Amino acid sequence: MGKENIFIPKQELERLYITEKMPMSQIAKKFGCNHNSVAIKMKKYEIKPRTTSESVKLFAKKDKINIPREKLLKLYKEGVSLEKIAKGYGCSITTIMRRLRKYGFSLKRSGGKRISIKKRELENLYLKQKLSSYEIAEKFGCCQATIWKKLKEFGIRARKPYELKSRIPSKRDLIKLYVKNKLSTWEIEKRYGYSRSTVYRKLRKYGINPRTPAASHIIYPRKNFSGDLIEKAYLIGFRIGDLRVRKIWNGDTIKADCGSTKQEQIELIKSLFNEYGHVWISKPSKSGKIQVEVGLNSSFSFLIDKKVPNWIIDNKKYFFSFLAGFIDAEGSIKIYNNQASLSIGNYDLPLLKLIKKKLGGFGLECPKIYESDTSKYVTPDGYGHNQNYFSLRMTKKSVLFKLLNLLEPYIKHERRVKDLKVAKSNIIERNKKFGVRKW
Repeated sequence: MGKENIFIPKQELERLYITEKMPMSQIAKKFGCNHNSVAIKMKKYEIKPRTTSESVKLFAKKDKINIPREKLLKLYKEGVSLEKIAKGYGCSITTIMRRLRKYGFSLKRSGGKRISIKKRELENLYLKQKLSSYEIAEKFGCCQATIWKKLKEFGIRARKPYELKSRIPSKRDLIKLYVKNKLSTWEIEKRYGYSRSTVYRKLRKYGINPRTPAASHIIYPRKNFSGDLIEKAYLIGFRIGDLRVRKIWNGDTIKADCGSTKQEQIELIKSLFNEYGHVWISKPSKSGKIQVEVGLNSSFSFLIDKKVPNWIIDNKKYFFSFLAGFIDAEGSIKIYNNQASLSIGNYDLPLLKLIKKKLGGFGLECPKIYESDTSKYVTPDGYGHNQNYFSLRMTKKSVLFKLLNLLEPYIKHERRVKDLKVAKSNIIERNKKFGVRKW
């Protein structure tokens, strides 16, 4: 895609393109952008682009090489070979042949002589060495028509224009530039001069699948999800608690993001996804909020649905890994009045009911779910809530100690890990001081 934010004044663009007849490629080079950026500006300014026919005629009128008529005819009449003349002027034999014709000079060279050319020899020159019919004619001292007759006589198919450079770029070049270095076709054209159409044609010829429009926007490398179900359960819990996840670019990219004022939370998100994709972290806003975003491949599509899958609910290890992820996102482990407690809060009442029921099934009875009226609450960032907030809070020593032990292998948040150890120590000290009930 071209960049719309490149500044090219309308009058300047009209002067370069219409008055000076400058091609869009040169205009793009002048402004440090690509061809498509210029095309976007032309469309915006309603500047009609030249047709292919007009471009060809304009290009044909340009004399890029200064070859004086008298000097060229003199050299040719003296028997200097076209190859030597071309070398002297730093151009191709084809250019010299065209210029001689332009000056009205006959190029018939055979003088009635019969030219002997073998099929294998002609195939080597025309097909392998990629010489033009002009160049071959010069080698044999005949006219171009003779070479064309021989090609037809031997059944050698005439090349199409692009086949003159059929080995450029090579398969190795394209694998390096397009596959490994992830350069776009625009960038390959800009850096190496291969047209985008040539690049696409060679990709198909070499069996290299062109990137989809969505994949073309991917800059940083990505890695598939590990497949580990404990990790997967944790990520689902953390996502439900603190991440916004959605598909973008035709579903080839899963984008996860959130904002937080807590540096530990930002570092946790980075550690969770750093090996799978590029993690972008913004500078703090005036309120101290930091935005973090990560682009993942489609193997992370399991994060899109906010429902808790049955395979988590039905397995003890997966459930507590899920719960650890949810607590790392939305929970807190604190000491209030010298009493350890664990709180889980969210706006999703059915989810908290599910967690309460599941914990009860493991013998971890929870108190009732508390409801807070937050419908009129507005955050410092100006965001309001249209629903109430619900929370579970556990303080009973026997229940809490057992729950902390079940969560401990899965908790990842730096602050939660420290708080969990402090809470366990608090319970142990209280048991020593006040006694302990058997659990």
